[in-house]
Amino acid sequence: MRTAMRAWDVVVVGAGPAGSIAAHELAKRGVHTLLLEKFRLPRDKPCGGAVMYRGLRIVHRVPRRLVQRPVHGLRFVMPDGSSAQFRSEQLIGITTNRAEFDEYLAYRAVDGGAELLEDARVISVEVRPDRVVTRLSDGREFSSSFVIGADGVNTVVGPSVGLRPSRKNLYRVGLGMESDFHVGEERVLEASGGDPTILEIRPVENRVSYGWVFPKREHLAIGIAGAAVHMQPLRSLFDGFVAHLEREFGFPLVIERRRTHFLGADGVRNKNVTGRVILVGDAAGFVDPMMGEGIAYAMQSGLFAARVMTEALERGRYDEAFLSRYDRLCRDRFGANFSMAEWAGTRGTSFAGSVLRVAAGLRMSSDILAMLARGDIGYSDIPPVVLSRLPRELPHLIGDYVRNRLLRHRKDNA
Repeated sequence: MRTAMRAWDVVVVGAGPAGSIAAHELAKRGVHTLLLEKFRLPRDKPCGGAVMYRGLRIVHRVPRRLVQRPVHGLRFVMPDGSSAQFRSEQLIGITTNRAEFDEYLAYRAVDGGAELLEDARVISVEVRPDRVVTRLSDGREFSSSFVIGADGVNTVVGPSVGLRPSRKNLYRVGLGMESDFHVGEERVLEASGGDPTILEIRPVENRVSYGWVFPKREHLAIGIAGAAVHMQPLRSLFDGFVAHLEREFGFPLVIERRRTHFLGADGVRNKNVTGRVILVGDAAGFVDPMMGEGIAYAMQSGLFAARVMTEALERGRYDEAFLSRYDRLCRDRFGANFSMAEWAGTRGTSFAGSVLRVAAGLRMSSDILAMLARGDIGYSDIPPVVLSRLPRELPHLIGDYVRNRLLRHRKDNA
């Protein structure tokens, strides 16, 4: 039986980071906001669980209980087994349990004034001239002035309003598999080379893809991802990646549960608004094309959507032309970075390896990594930053070159 519709200013579909940040921002601005989540929180979420500082700064303060490990650096393992490591004294992020992190953000939105409805599976969104109607699988309907689609890469909102096709193009989305492995604190230390504040990125069978090993308190988050068209057969690729790590670490990694997930793409190329509707986060496709990181971008896009919708409500504007300011904000913030990351990603592992080896020898590289992770700069800002700092770096480079030449000469004459 269909229930009577209750009117809202904004209905946010999906209580992940993008949706919860948007709901919190809207509610604190006095907007009558409903946050819908199809599962009951906390719910499982396929994700490595690394949140960069540029995302954390949007929340301002994350409870210590949510921090599995502080993150201070990255280690890139090359196909030949060599590695390039970058470490900063500054905090560049955290590893966390996504189920707990997402629950915290959702109830933070509630504390800010939003209403949360769990077990609310959306099956369609219909844009009418005077409102948007959001329908649930149990027959309930909600009427609102606007809808924010924060329902992930398998978005229902996007196809319902014509912003996304109903079927995925495997050339334009990512595909991954991951699992958490309980190994105990001692083996977390062993696997991370004694420093569990370092996130490790690894190659996967010479594919256009990457794997990761993220240290948590007593677990290792291990996964692989890449362009969906290159990730078949996914299960055997993942199992082979885990088996290689077992041999390297010298202890067993027992797979308890494999989690498969698509990754969004093309966020800044796609149109993410129509009349009364905006897509955010994975639903919009805001995922770093090179690193696959999406949480910080999801949170920032949720913030942008809330700000644009608040102004639209104040001005009585419900049209696509006004909401397109959101697309411009995202394109200005993410566009150049995503383009550079995509360009670098298509150059292959040999190109990445050569760049990383050079960068590992530069003392400023760890500073640049910290600036990237903290949101102070983007990928597109790296060249001018390097050029501005290179004069200060030259004495160190010359010194390192001379020392290496002397060591090689002594070795040759030993």
